[in-house]
Amino acid sequence: MEKEYYLSILSGQQRGFLAALIRSSLSAFTYPYLVVLNTRNFLYRNGIAKSKSLPVKVISIGNITTGGTGKTPLVEYLARYLHKSNKKVAILSRGYGDNNLSMADDNMSNEDNNFKKQHFINDEYLILRENLKDVPVLLGKDRVKNGEKAIRDHDVDCLILDDGFQHLRIKRDLDIVVIDSLNPFGGEVLIPRGSLREPLKNLKRADLFVLSHCNQTNEHNLKSIYAKLHHINIDTPICESIHKPLHIENIRDSSILEPELLKGKRIYGLSAIGNPESFAFTLKELGADLIKHRVFHDHHTYTQSEIDEVISDAKTLGTDAILVTQKDIVKIRNMNTKDANILSLKIEIQITKGMEFYEEYIRKKIM
Repeated sequence: MEKEYYLSILSGQQRGFLAALIRSSLSAFTYPYLVVLNTRNFLYRNGIAKSKSLPVKVISIGNITTGGTGKTPLVEYLARYLHKSNKKVAILSRGYGDNNLSMADDNMSNEDNNFKKQHFINDEYLILRENLKDVPVLLGKDRVKNGEKAIRDHDVDCLILDDGFQHLRIKRDLDIVVIDSLNPFGGEVLIPRGSLREPLKNLKRADLFVLSHCNQTNEHNLKSIYAKLHHINIDTPICESIHKPLHIENIRDSSILEPELLKGKRIYGLSAIGNPESFAFTLKELGADLIKHRVFHDHHTYTQSEIDEVISDAKTLGTDAILVTQKDIVKIRNMNTKDANILSLKIEIQITKGMEFYEEYIRKKIM
């Protein structure tokens, strides 16, 4: 089933018996999910399940919805901010798959290591490792263990929990929640029927909200988001941010180009991210002529045949370049691209409103 058709079913745009049946079936699965979620939160809230205190400052950056909020760029932004403030910081990234297979092994062949990276290491981890050379990034499901390892091996005094809002095993000093202004509340329905990871009332745990993609929506929508967040948690400050194009990397020779060079170019877009519409918006804002945008599911692992197909399609359409996100380039960098002109757009988050709240809470809670 195509992603667009699936989303139209969830939104109610698709009518008919089949669409109604799918929505009803998915809604039924939200109830056991909610029971498990509420039980877990009850256990932690009442001290039956214990949160671990680590002897350093801990900041969590997370979200309330699945995918595409801009969480990873904010993790990078915060790590750079703390590093410049002379904090010794490490990032604890959520892993999936077997923890014993998560990290590439120096004794294995490049081919085997690449296989492990593709299948057991998430793309956010690869981005953070690539962009933050001076900051340790530890991957794994057991973040208590990795936090202790970061303190022991890297002498850090500050830890960032990447995707940490739902991770209650570690006590934190600051909870930052990223809200995507393009899809702030996931239809107010829990997964799998909607994209809410937990009920909106749980946003009461947040210390600071950062709205992302604010330049891609209008003032009316932003005011509605503010009103909703104030209703849930009136004491929590709200910052606004945008995804700012930083530079373009040519995969062929790693040369760095200015984003403005896309103006007027015939571009074939390729992405496997949570918010492909935001990527397309940015390309058009840069003046690119987006001839086609091939979209795969978030976290998709590309096969060589898929890349070959994209390259062939781009040549047939007469495009000047294939443009991907950094989240994609870390997965296809070592693949055979047959001298294709593949470019990667690097973005950074920029806080455009409420920077005083951001700095105040960092100083008060962490410094």
